[in-house]
Amino acid sequence: MDINSSIEILQALANGVDPTTGEVISPDSPYNHPDVIRALFVCVQHLKYPAKPIKKSADERQADNLQRGLPRNAGMPWTDESKCELADQFRAGLSPADLARKFERTKGSILSELTKQGLITDDESGPAANGRKGLNPQRPDPV
Repeated sequence: MDINSSIEILQALANGVDPTTGEVISPDSPYNHPDVIRALFVCVQHLKYPAKPIKKSADERQADNLQRGLPRNAGMPWTDESKCELADQFRAGLSPADLARKFERTKGSILSELTKQGLITDDESGPAANGRKGLNPQRPDPV
């Protein structure tokens, strides 16, 4: 059974109609109790128009990351200040793994940001980028 069929059944019950026969439900049926009717209509509304997820604060997202075993800043946006600090630390010789620990982010996030800043190429951010091998921290600042 798909969701649309389920909604049709619940709507029929909420409207006082037996969904299997199309007949009006008897007045003494539990389906005709006002609280049951309201509950059915609420369910139909929630199924048709699901509530949008509530946006979490940065602190809540960071706490969720830690609970899921991720670095605290995984998936968080980069600030201009942290981007500059990342570039400086990379040019100073820190490896992507060291930078991931320092910035509390995934190594993939570090490699992605270094690539966006033009400090490494896509080729350099691949599996061989575990250490510093092949990475060029002396590349000039992006324009």
